[in-house]
Amino acid sequence: MAISPNRAEAVRKYFTKTPTKPVDPDYSSNQTKMSIGGGLLFLALMLLFSGQGLLILLGIVAGYFGLKTLREGFSAYSKQKKEYKEACDNYEKDYPMAEPKPSDEQIDKWMNDDIKKIIDESLRRLDLEHEDYRADPLLIGGPASLKETRYAVGRDGKIRYSYFNILIVFLTDYHVAAYQSVNSLEHGQTLTDQTQEFPYKEITNLGTQIIKEKIQRIDEIVESESGLQEFIIATSGSNVIKVTYGFDRNTDFQGELVKIGEERTIAAIRKKLQDYKQKYEK
Repeated sequence: MAISPNRAEAVRKYFTKTPTKPVDPDYSSNQTKMSIGGGLLFLALMLLFSGQGLLILLGIVAGYFGLKTLREGFSAYSKQKKEYKEACDNYEKDYPMAEPKPSDEQIDKWMNDDIKKIIDESLRRLDLEHEDYRADPLLIGGPASLKETRYAVGRDGKIRYSYFNILIVFLTDYHVAAYQSVNSLEHGQTLTDQTQEFPYKEITNLGTQIIKEKIQRIDEIVESESGLQEFIIATSGSNVIKVTYGFDRNTDFQGELVKIGEERTIAAIRKKLQDYKQKYEK
């Protein structure tokens, strides 16, 4: 799948946290310290040139504290200036890496365009060119279980992910033909894929489960998420198909996960399996 540099850059920006613009620091307290220190030094000079013993002693004390206060104020002021400059330099460097971001609709369009190409590839790989199969593929998918997968909350409040896992299922009269792939939204490419075909009678387990998964948000925070739903098909030949497709409704992660396909895929496979058993395994 060809991908334009503009798309790759735009997707990277979408899944990169926008840096916060540095706020001008408040220099007033340190500037006040420097003013007080300078004032004490000026006073010390006046007292030292008075020629009177007690005043000279007071001048020495005032000079000591004036120099100390001036140095502390100047040191803190210089540190503030340096840190602010570094923060501004980092902001100027990091901001173009995160902005401008593409719209949520654009990200969804790119994913949907990829899915259309993946469906075509699944038909080719499974050698299912008949129009009956092409017209009604069953899709289900969600975030890929990769450490590189990042999650971002869009302006619409929905959660999107940088790598996705998709399962495409075709149901014939006697068997299941499945194509599964892990894909990069940034590059518009399939990273890994596989096909599996097996008769209905070999299916030993068909269901869902709640799993625990580490979720990396774009602010670099990694959370352990115990509310991810996973769809499973297992066969007597030790073949197992797993795909994450959504958040459990009791999840702590805020926002709705953008889903691939529909949960009707699970219901359709279950119904087909029940129909087969009723017809052939009486």
